[in-house]
Amino acid sequence: MIFLNQSPTHAPLRESLGDLPEKLQRYDMDEMEIFDRQLYDIKGDWKLIAENFIDFYHVDAVHPALARFSRVDDHVPYQGHGQYVGFVTSPLTDCGGPGDSDRFNSFGRLRPTELKAGLFFHIFPNVSVSIFPHSVWTLMTFPTSTPGKSQEALTLLMAPNARKEGISQDEHLERCNALRDFWVEVNDEDIIAVENLQAGLSNLGAKGTHGEFLPKYDWTVHRFQNMVLSSLRGSRVNEELMPKLDNEFELQVHRG
Repeated sequence: MIFLNQSPTHAPLRESLGDLPEKLQRYDMDEMEIFDRQLYDIKGDWKLIAENFIDFYHVDAVHPALARFSRVDDHVPYQGHGQYVGFVTSPLTDCGGPGDSDRFNSFGRLRPTELKAGLFFHIFPNVSVSIFPHSVWTLMTFPTSTPGKSQEALTLLMAPNARKEGISQDEHLERCNALRDFWVEVNDEDIIAVENLQAGLSNLGAKGTHGEFLPKYDWTVHRFQNMVLSSLRGSRVNEELMPKLDNEFELQVHRG
């Protein structure tokens, strides 16, 4: 993954990422193995795709299998300073699915709290990353020359040494395929939701209809939209305008 800023006066990427690298320091991403990549053409704006990723309120309605593994009520903030939106599912729920904790080895340096959690980050403007104890999947979304249409790349990566002891290479491959199929199904469900939303917004555009924020769930969308507005002025999100969020998960990580 390459980050490109065409401005001749751009700041270092590290400044844009803020404290995100610190949150990811025990996930050995430079040693991960790419398992598969899927490409999509989506009838939806890239901003809607980003908002769909960070909107966990829709999980129960759109993703029945994911809702058992990553329960809405177990989503909490994992937000610091930087051009990103971050939250977690803590704890993840082993439910007999392909992402259960006993199917793969985890990253070797994780702390106890991280071993039970799924981390979700949207890096502004167009990169979404889902990080689990044993795997990572990324979504990169690219606007096209046609308004309301985007291209997307989904990549599944496995933790180094993810294969469990006593599991053959063939069985490990089957487990990886099942995990890939699970996330492809989730993404397919999201694409349907995004395309329906795009059509709905087009119909409502002339009616002056406005939605309402639910602070408990929509702080993620609020932050993203503020990043969009700030970027139009050539600046980063104003952290002083952002609501104060619960930081209990981060405290648990630091306590080890």
